[in-house]
Amino acid sequence: MADANRLDRNGLIWMCMVCFVATANSATQGYDSSMMNGLQILPGYEQYFKLSSSLLSLNVAIVALGSVVAMPFGGYIPDKYGRKWGIASTAICAIVGATIQSAAVHEAMFIIGRFIVGFSVTLGSVVAPAYVAEISHPAYRAELTSLYGAFWYVGGILAAVITFGSQYITSTWCWRLPSLLQFLPSILCLIPLPFIPESPRWLVYQDRGEEARAMLIKYHGRGDPNSELVAIEFEEIRQTLEFEKTVQKQSFKALFATKPNRWRMGITIAVAVFCQLSGNNTISYYLGTVLDTAGITNTNTQLGINIGLSVWNLICAVFGSIYVERIGRRTGFQVSTNMMALVLILMAILTKLYSGSDNASASAAIVFLIFFFYGWYSLVWTPLSYMYPLEVLSYSLRANGLSVFNGACYAAAFFNTYVIPYAMTWSGWGFYLISAFWCFGEAVVMYFYFPETRGMTLEEVDVIFDGEKHFDSNIIIGAVVGNVAPKIDIGGEKGLGSVGVQETGSA
Repeated sequence: MADANRLDRNGLIWMCMVCFVATANSATQGYDSSMMNGLQILPGYEQYFKLSSSLLSLNVAIVALGSVVAMPFGGYIPDKYGRKWGIASTAICAIVGATIQSAAVHEAMFIIGRFIVGFSVTLGSVVAPAYVAEISHPAYRAELTSLYGAFWYVGGILAAVITFGSQYITSTWCWRLPSLLQFLPSILCLIPLPFIPESPRWLVYQDRGEEARAMLIKYHGRGDPNSELVAIEFEEIRQTLEFEKTVQKQSFKALFATKPNRWRMGITIAVAVFCQLSGNNTISYYLGTVLDTAGITNTNTQLGINIGLSVWNLICAVFGSIYVERIGRRTGFQVSTNMMALVLILMAILTKLYSGSDNASASAAIVFLIFFFYGWYSLVWTPLSYMYPLEVLSYSLRANGLSVFNGACYAAAFFNTYVIPYAMTWSGWGFYLISAFWCFGEAVVMYFYFPETRGMTLEEVDVIFDGEKHFDSNIIIGAVVGNVAPKIDIGGEKGLGSVGVQETGSA
């Protein structure tokens, strides 16, 4: 039964290709982070703009500011015109920003281009992961949505390789070329966009149910109009969205209108802040400074470590995405965050003892700890930082809720990236130690506040927050596709709300 309701090989390949269009959007963010790492290591970049510490901080942080400014607009296009138009708008915006940035003749022009890139980041971070989650086959939704975060590192690797090669260019193209090529992921989004389907949940919400059913039959039901999975899935989506229409509108006000919605948004904002203030930005945007502190100052060595770190992060993020359903949300958050805190403590000790020395062993140990730290971050936080807010936000809250998520995320990033150079100058080891204790605090909040959501569809997660299900079926889709054991009870009659899921892990 379960095999008949899972995709065959061709269907899985096609679904992965569809999701790739959206996940390629994530590469723009990863490209930017790694590119700025590389540019700061290149002497030609700093010499051209004559950068002071404040201008260097602003060059990095302005992307976060653009993302915050875009927050009120992030949900409008995907909610009104569809998820595909949302993806198109963010790709076009990123291309414009990258073009201005690469053509910059003075610092102000470079900053304006980066501000527009930052604007596109929020637009894309709202619609792209939502599209992946809403269109994916339920047997693979968690894994495919998690890969959105993993693709961040694909852009990172691309930028690291390009900046490594551009160091040998003696003209201003040593930094213009990496800046210009930032539009590559956006081109990959735009080309196949006319040929992929719209989100079935958006179609249902727009009263275009037959189009949504046809999409589900083709992409989820192996083309079988009598598919059991399609019948259950369509009704679950239709009834849940009909209920949402009767109780709330797609607005920012609705995000905090009820106690369940405030719980959802509390989790969403907490994830946004935690994913930026856990010590990861210290390394991701200021790797050169971190390595200088560790006594590693050779440009080629720093660029090589930048490439190696991006590859390592991608491997860990893909591994975490594949096993995200088996690890679970709460366990993953708890283990990774506590391990990151312990690593930061070790980095603080080594930096305190050996900073500025020529101790090769200490420098090598710090590089190892950087990789070890990011292994834990990429294994869990990279897959879950977008997937978990998507799961806890109901459909009518999703686009605007993700806009707030990105606004909070990049407000924290703006503060963090602007403060880091001064904090590292003040005390590198002290800043590591503060970040470590912050991580321990995060773990406590997550233990008491974050519910487990694995094994559920987007509509079934509502039961946790609302205390009731909004559809008639007593069959959980996870049982149909084989992700959870068939002994499942989500409340019996419509309106009741007990949740019981016997989990066996993802196939």
